[in-house]
Amino acid sequence: MSDNRNTDHAGAASAPGSTKTALKRKLLFWRLAAGVLLLAVAALGTLLYHEKVSPVLPSEAPLVTPGTEDAAVYTAWCYTPLDETLSVSAPAGEELALPEGPQIDGYTFLGWADADGRRVEDGIVTLNADAAFSAVYAIAFRDESTVSRRAPYLFIDDDFCFHPAGTLSRAEAAKLLYESLDTELRGSGSFTDVDTGADYYAATATLKDLGVIEGSRFHPDEFISLGEFFEMLSRLLPASTSRYSFSQIAEGDTLYPAFCLAMDRGWISDLSVSPDAELTRAQASHIFNLLRGRAPVAETDCAKVGTVLDLSFDDPYFWDVAEAAIAHEIEQTDGGVIWTSSEALPLREEGMFFIGTALHCIGADGGAVVNASRGNFDFGPDGVITTGMPELDTLVQQTLQELVDPSKMDPEQMLYILFNYVTYRNFYLRDGDHLHELGETGWENEEAYQMLSTHKGNCYNYAAEFYVLAKAIGYDAVIYSGTVTGRPHGWVEIEMDGEMFIFDTEIEYKEVTINDKHSSYYKMPYWKAKGWHYYRGEEIEAELTAKGYYD
Repeated sequence: MSDNRNTDHAGAASAPGSTKTALKRKLLFWRLAAGVLLLAVAALGTLLYHEKVSPVLPSEAPLVTPGTEDAAVYTAWCYTPLDETLSVSAPAGEELALPEGPQIDGYTFLGWADADGRRVEDGIVTLNADAAFSAVYAIAFRDESTVSRRAPYLFIDDDFCFHPAGTLSRAEAAKLLYESLDTELRGSGSFTDVDTGADYYAATATLKDLGVIEGSRFHPDEFISLGEFFEMLSRLLPASTSRYSFSQIAEGDTLYPAFCLAMDRGWISDLSVSPDAELTRAQASHIFNLLRGRAPVAETDCAKVGTVLDLSFDDPYFWDVAEAAIAHEIEQTDGGVIWTSSEALPLREEGMFFIGTALHCIGADGGAVVNASRGNFDFGPDGVITTGMPELDTLVQQTLQELVDPSKMDPEQMLYILFNYVTYRNFYLRDGDHLHELGETGWENEEAYQMLSTHKGNCYNYAAEFYVLAKAIGYDAVIYSGTVTGRPHGWVEIEMDGEMFIFDTEIEYKEVTINDKHSSYYKMPYWKAKGWHYYRGEEIEAELTAKGYYD
């Protein structure tokens, strides 16, 4: 059954059922009463001034007699949703700490608001007259600290990837936040860009009624920044009394209190964090685990989680992600929480494998290789082999998706297709001044990017394009800037079954399309290439000789 009751902007919330309706009515009555009280005090003061009559004051606020050091004492009347009124008093002009509000199941006490609805900062007031304040509450977060079976609230996709560096949209963040609240309340707040049929409609409608989000448009598909997210959370939790020196957030900034709260709660630990930074899925798992009371595990049995292909076992967010995305049962022990069972993902064997055309790698421990190297291969934040140049990686994947299918082709079939693609789908440009020194390294990415984006280049571009494509399908290719028949040249070599082979796409292109010869320079052994006099520099030649490649 839906409960469409709203709450005030400051965050006070009505619980479902008659009890919570009564609480809300009482809160409204108390606020009206506070307003009437203030108006009555003001009217009485005006009357006494005109009639010059000394009032009879209550014992808590004695009259100040001229020439004495006695000070008037004023009282703060604090109204709560329960049948009790708290009061504290202090001499005029002195700071007064308002009391803590009573605990109410399902709600979080946020602080006190004056008769105009303004929140009292840090719960400290200075009185120059009697004043009335009302308690402000927000719906509490779910407490899953003692729940024995924990269901996932973030999910791993069908390719066994979590996408930890992926951003959360505003719609996803609102839905997660709403589902983390300990309520069945369904609000009616509307946004012009949120359809009532959207799966996040109940979240945005209720959060708007609770004063957590505002405005007429929500922009559900835009990513949510840390600043926006922490500001939303700050409207559901008591304010921080701490002060921090953030490098990108000044103390007078409107977001400063929210980031102080984030530091207090352990959501962040970096004082240089930017409020404009995107909230990632990994960060969200950490924050919502804390909000829901899901403590970190005391054990680290990765087999109970399995292999997440874009998250290594040693990633600092690994267990947060596991807690948020893997269904499991727990047991509380003296040493902390342990997982007794789980719906673990498969624990993969060591080695490289494809998902589509994306090459992944599994380490000896069964964990994904992410943001790390294995041998001469580098793997990025998504666990996919990378050149280290994101725009080049995109072109490489587009080319692989067009040309090969690892599920139907063996590696050598794919290598041959890629060799012919580089050789015959590009156009040769004369060398000119575009040459590299003997033994020069580090040029392959830029040269490959030029060739993949323009399909034009010289020998270095041909070599570099084939090099990055061969690496992308798992071949431990080597690229050289050397000489052939004494002239500067670039080419690729790959060791296969203990023998080194030359792959020279540019020479085959010129021999076939320009010189009308039908020679193959694919997988050319050293003995066959002797006439071309490939030279790699003295040190490399000595190394190859020592390995017996010239025998």
